[in-house]
Amino acid sequence: MTHSISLIAPAKLNLNLFVKNKLKNGFHSLESDICFLDLYDEISMKTSKLNKIEISKKSNFFLKNEKILSKTLKYFNDEFKTEDKFDIKLKKNIPIGAGLGGGSSDSATLLLGLRHFYNVNPSHSKKITLKKLKQIGLKIGSDVPACIAGRSLKLSGIGGKLEKIYVTKNHKFLLVYPNRMLSTKKVFDNFNFEKVRKIKPMYFDRIKISNSLEFVSQSLEPEIKNILRMLKSFQKIIAFGMTGSGSSCFGIFKNSRDFINDKAFIKLKSQKNYFIWHGNKKEFGYNRIVY
Repeated sequence: MTHSISLIAPAKLNLNLFVKNKLKNGFHSLESDICFLDLYDEISMKTSKLNKIEISKKSNFFLKNEKILSKTLKYFNDEFKTEDKFDIKLKKNIPIGAGLGGGSSDSATLLLGLRHFYNVNPSHSKKITLKKLKQIGLKIGSDVPACIAGRSLKLSGIGGKLEKIYVTKNHKFLLVYPNRMLSTKKVFDNFNFEKVRKIKPMYFDRIKISNSLEFVSQSLEPEIKNILRMLKSFQKIIAFGMTGSGSSCFGIFKNSRDFINDKAFIKLKSQKNYFIWHGNKKEFGYNRIVY
């Protein structure tokens, strides 16, 4: 039996996000096409006598209070009546409060790791299915089931309805985060259907690039508007937008040459507090373990 594993938790990118209606339970029904980026947090876990969750000092972004992994561990243990203990370490490479699903992806990846240890344990005769794992994930957060799947998907409802989609390969994604955290709850609390901007949509292949939350997120964090303005100025940009509830924005290009030497990229890099990443989207799937 393996006593230690390492896993990767990739960033989620909302290529679009449409708020449909408010449900009786207070949540909003959503529709969104998503893909995952080759930008990821790292989780290492090993069997232990006591449960311990630690944020790595090598992290690029630091959590003041770790909650999501503790919550995930509790949900898993309560559901499957297991007393297995783990020493868990998280290295944060995905910006926090950035609309990139970092917390959901961390939770999803930890669930996959916990399932691995549970299923390889010979004392557990009944194995945990991925379907059951997604059901647990949905109780933790609406994005967790999609992050368990780790591939390009269309989400609808409150996160439980997932449909595989194709997102064209061999394009470069430019990600810009202004180092300004946005609370998803605060964005939705301030959301108003009447203030959704009706602008001409852009398209990436056949995928519509649009975000119902863009106006409210800009009103809470004006820096988003500045970033979108800079992305618009790139000469060879295919499409651009805001991911999730913000504050990260993205641009899509055919290749790196189309933005590396652009004056707009030089201007972006001159912004002292911006986190800038560029790379590929990737179909990770369920196997996130890298021993």
